[in-house]
Amino acid sequence: MKVEVPTQFVLRLISPGVVGLVTSEYRGRMDVTTIAWMMPAGREPPLVAIAVHPATLCHDLIRRSGEFAINVPTLDVLNQVLTCGRLSGNEVDKFARTGLQLAEPRVIRAPLIEQCIGHLECAVVNAFQPGDHTIFIGAVASATVEEDLFEDTWILRERDRRPLHHLGGSWFGVLEERIEAKSESPSE
Repeated sequence: MKVEVPTQFVLRLISPGVVGLVTSEYRGRMDVTTIAWMMPAGREPPLVAIAVHPATLCHDLIRRSGEFAINVPTLDVLNQVLTCGRLSGNEVDKFARTGLQLAEPRVIRAPLIEQCIGHLECAVVNAFQPGDHTIFIGAVASATVEEDLFEDTWILRERDRRPLHHLGGSWFGVLEERIEAKSESPSE
């Protein structure tokens, strides 16, 4: 038996994706915000899409600078991830409030977050607003990951060093196991 999902929760059916701490900077002003709505948008060149509400400081800084970084957090910073998603960068310095440490980017100006295990530095190539969020498409200019955690995919070794996944509201999770699928198509 299946039950109907209330409208305010329907996106959670497809949303246990990796959470990103998105950083942005313009003329010395910086922000970090939690983004659960992001996805690959192209392979060649590598493109990612993030959805950002226009009322946020992050949105303004990305629009003005034309760049952003996606930082991949772990359980080590779970409470900071929730805090960065709930506070407004227009009202509080989230870096000072959470203790997240800045790291130098390789290509863009937006800072990276030292406590995160992976980073995608992106240059905006397109932006559009189909609804109440702006979709920023970013070309990945640089990608780095903590050694021994990634070999073509996440390795999932230590529970505390796995990417966080957003389940909805204040609920998060981590993947338990890496499983390789086998194609059922006839071999040639």
